[in-house]
Amino acid sequence: MYFHAQTWINEIADGEPDPAAANALQEGLGGQFGEMRTMMQYLFQAMNFRGAAAKPYRDLIQGVGTEEISHVELIGTTISRLLDGSPSTPASSPTRSTPRARAARRR
Repeated sequence: MYFHAQTWINEIADGEPDPAAANALQEGLGGQFGEMRTMMQYLFQAMNFRGAAAKPYRDLIQGVGTEEISHVELIGTTISRLLDGSPSTPASSPTRSTPRARAARRR
């Protein structure tokens, strides 16, 4: 069972939209060594500790996995706030100048 507190470990300050920073954080959230992977590993490994003798270890590993859930939430919310107020598509961003974006603007 998990308990969800509606308070932040660290307050996330609102500021200007920063899609580049949000993009950089996405790797930390769901990349090869990201928080999502780590969370799933701990929660899955906790399920593998079976029996009464393994309960202390299961509780420990599950506690770490639960903490990782809060990291996923924190990074996900940070990404969301970094994107608040930014253009909805990369092609509509004035700083985006890729061949595909230029071709889309010409249409």
